[in-house]
Amino acid sequence: MSAAVTAYSNLAFDVVERIERLVTSVDVIQCFGEALRQFGFTSFLITDVPDLALHREPIFLLNGWPPEWTEMYTRENLYQDDPIAGWGRQTVQPYEWSDVRVDAQKNPQAAHVMNVASEFKLREGFVVPIYMPGQPMSAVTMGGEQPDFDPVAKRAIHLISMYSHSRVVALSSAQSQPNFIPLTDKEKEVLLWTAAGKSSWEIASILGITVTTVNWRIKQALIKLNAVNKIQAVVKAIRTKQISV
Repeated sequence: MSAAVTAYSNLAFDVVERIERLVTSVDVIQCFGEALRQFGFTSFLITDVPDLALHREPIFLLNGWPPEWTEMYTRENLYQDDPIAGWGRQTVQPYEWSDVRVDAQKNPQAAHVMNVASEFKLREGFVVPIYMPGQPMSAVTMGGEQPDFDPVAKRAIHLISMYSHSRVVALSSAQSQPNFIPLTDKEKEVLLWTAAGKSSWEIASILGITVTTVNWRIKQALIKLNAVNKIQAVVKAIRTKQISV
């Protein structure tokens, strides 16, 4: 067995062992991000992959993208034209972003998504589709400028990605979890306005953002708080002292 194979194998099993002991999604973000950086990936995302026919945006279970890219992706609804996400809806095998061929003349919007991503140093990437019985399709996608695509490296990343996704789902859905996943300041902001009785349209006008962005932040808060609707999310956020009204 070569030194590279041994190193990647040891890294993968070490990361998996650490992830299994983590108790918050914030810890998983840090551990997973540190592991991916050793392969040359600087950003990542764990998300569901809804069919376009559902007319909804993906819900980010674990977001390690640059904040500005996340904001733009949501604001401009880039998911509809994202060729990487589109490919993920039709395969069960992990794939490199370069495996997805984009014809700029036939599909300029898809080319636009990739061009903008590269501006955030997301030039190359790797995707691990995740299928679970009775659950919506999910994916772990990661990007960087010059990541390592050695076959041994990709196998190690595949294993780490599956365990990271599994741990995040377990932490998000555990009814007995005593500590909620912390809300971001922007998620707290929209919940505060929701508690004040404002609609998504009104919140968007007040904050100077789009309704799509407001709804996306609310969806993320629902996931983190394990809430079924906006009212329950507000109540749980108050009970956990993440917001006060």
